[in-house]
Amino acid sequence: MPTPRITVTPERALVDVERDIRLEGYPPYAFVTVAASMRMCGALWSSESVFLAGPDGSLDLRRDSPVSGSYSEPSAMGIVWSMRCQEMDRVVFPPDRTDALVIEIAATSGDVSAYAVLVQEFLAAGVKHDPVRVDVAGMSLSGELYTPPGPGPHPVVIYMNGSSGGVNAPRAALFAARGYQCLALGVFNYPGRPKYLNDMPLEYFEQALLWVRDVLKPKDGFVAVSGISRGGEMSLLLAAHYPALVSAVVAYVPSPVTHGVVSAGEPGTGRDAQVWTKGGQPLPHLWQDNATADWEAAYSTPPPYRQTLAFLSATRDRAAFERARIPIERYPGPVLLVSASDDGFWPSTAYSEIVARIRQAAGLPVEHHVCAGTGHHVHYPTLPATLINKPHAMSGLLLDAGGTAPANAAGNAGSYRAVLAFLARARGITASPG
Repeated sequence: MPTPRITVTPERALVDVERDIRLEGYPPYAFVTVAASMRMCGALWSSESVFLAGPDGSLDLRRDSPVSGSYSEPSAMGIVWSMRCQEMDRVVFPPDRTDALVIEIAATSGDVSAYAVLVQEFLAAGVKHDPVRVDVAGMSLSGELYTPPGPGPHPVVIYMNGSSGGVNAPRAALFAARGYQCLALGVFNYPGRPKYLNDMPLEYFEQALLWVRDVLKPKDGFVAVSGISRGGEMSLLLAAHYPALVSAVVAYVPSPVTHGVVSAGEPGTGRDAQVWTKGGQPLPHLWQDNATADWEAAYSTPPPYRQTLAFLSATRDRAAFERARIPIERYPGPVLLVSASDDGFWPSTAYSEIVARIRQAAGLPVEHHVCAGTGHHVHYPTLPATLINKPHAMSGLLLDAGGTAPANAAGNAGSYRAVLAFLARARGITASPG
């Protein structure tokens, strides 16, 4: 009998590259247990699935489905996206570092085994990283800048995190790998920035946009703004208030209205405390003078909490909703909305459809990519897609993000391709996602 072996092609590549994983040399019709493990940000993640080998003793993970285990349908990268965190007290998700993910694979049948390694990278060869810590107009601009290899200028994306604050360096590195200079902009809970989201001036973002245009000198003047969750809210806000400085918008699971601090506020200020200001004046938000808002709709049952129920309660006050609505019809450029149809944090698909209809009625360009059955955590391929319930990084509340692992994995991959294609169209070029 031939020696069992696992081949991974390519063995080392960016995280957005789907691999070809094949097994051969096992007994015909043997049950083969395929286990995968890695450490991501210090925590152990693993999966284990059982397959039935073919008559020639081979398996192709793109073609063959497990008979039991961590996932159940054919998937080239199923052994990765089905991984579960084994050390929840140490979990950081999504990863906040660009360290390569080294995945060890073992395929065992009886007393025979084979081993292989799959390496997923965030940093492409030649991508340059520079911390950004500058003072502009009396404000501390903070973030992490990733620049594609080769001579510039490059088109630019400014990317903003959600209610956990910080920055998403891996996301920025992937944008750089695909030709976009990306500033992962720190807004709060990041060095040089306030700890909490309270009383955040829009002028900070205006200065970031001006700094990017003045210092980075983007190719063809192209500066897209993008963000997830509260970062999606920020993206729509910037486009509405500073339309001349924004070339395109990619808003992941966004809101069409502004909100209070919710889970990201200073302790003691309450969920409805003020966030956005402009010219020193507060912008109205949904939870102010709201006749139907009911936080207990989300928090009256045992955790994990599904916050969407509370946001829906506040949405029923039409006057409050209209007062807080982001005037995205002021922005003439292209907009892509990426939503999750089983979003447990807030109703991002319904929210995005509101934005889409308003822009369609005004004859303005808009696209809406719905991740069917997906929860709030819309990221990039091929991260584990199993972490549906986790404590919020700021409030510590155990929240239900929604979705299922297979749907989340499909949503991550599909939305990633959709975003690159949209940005290419916005720039008038042909996409090359690799």
